[in-house]
Amino acid sequence: MAGIWPFKKKAAEAEKQKIVTYSKDDHHAEEIMADRSHIEDSQYQAALDLLTNPHLGEVSSDDVTKSEVVATKQNEETVDLLDTVSAGATEDNYEQSSDGYWYLKKDDGSFDPTAYVKADDGSFSPYSE
Repeated sequence: MAGIWPFKKKAAEAEKQKIVTYSKDDHHAEEIMADRSHIEDSQYQAALDLLTNPHLGEVSSDDVTKSEVVATKQNEETVDLLDTVSAGATEDNYEQSSDGYWYLKKDDGSFDPTAYVKADDGSFSPYSE
């Protein structure tokens, strides 16, 4: 048989409701939206850079570390295949990110989401678990 609970349960207190009033002449929201001072903030700029290039560089004390860029020639089979499909470039630009993997940089400046590993001979292959 269970013993008697010696503590009493507290009654819940009702929260008071806040009354919000609006008027036509209130321009407070427009003033807030017009304030763009946060765009010049260095932390905002670093966060934006990190979001646009998520795998490149680490942020440490407002400085972004440099990435190593390596240009490699493709093997002859790939070049022959590319020549038959299209007249594409024969060199790929890989950049190493802070996570230790290499990412293929496209002509428009964006990066291929596939992670690559660098072999001892300097060739790159897609990472697989």
